[in-house]
Amino acid sequence: MDDLVVVGAGPYGLSVAAHAAAAGLGVRVLGRPMASWRDHMPEGMYLKSEPWSSNLSAPGGRYTLAEYCATRGLTAEHGSPLPIGTFSAYGLWFARHAGLPEVEEVTVTEVAPEGDAFRVRTAEGPPLLARTVALAVGVMPFTHCPGALRDLPPAHWSHSSGHRDLSRFAGQEVAVLGAGQAALETAALLAEA
Repeated sequence: MDDLVVVGAGPYGLSVAAHAAAAGLGVRVLGRPMASWRDHMPEGMYLKSEPWSSNLSAPGGRYTLAEYCATRGLTAEHGSPLPIGTFSAYGLWFARHAGLPEVEEVTVTEVAPEGDAFRVRTAEGPPLLARTVALAVGVMPFTHCPGALRDLPPAHWSHSSGHRDLSRFAGQEVAVLGAGQAALETAALLAEA
């Protein structure tokens, strides 16, 4: 039985796993590392946060975004936006250097109590037993489609997270609903495409 199974391998999942592993817990991390950034953010998008506030967390404050950037000859400084690709690569670097076990790229299908533990089922293998489970699944399971669009054919609407490459919209008129960072930056990237 594992001490901790972390479901999700984004910034929070990797950070939780780094601290748990450093505390001597038997940890397993399940998921695709940095999946939201690697698979669901359009090329050309930038972090909206300052580099110092985008650090993943490891004991002793090690493995910062600035440290990663320095190893690549990049600068992470106030007022200089970083591409999403740099942040994704940083998360992968963090996973390799911060003392985590290797991330298992599996899809968790169920977490259920079993006695004093939890049974974690995946699509790829036998169930796991864990004393504790940390759910760090990110925002992808919670994307929202306005009710008025749900009856339209799928070809007529989509969520911005479904488009890593916006070039397929070149020459088309596209309406972007929303006024948050993802909507505004997607609209700007669509205009460029």
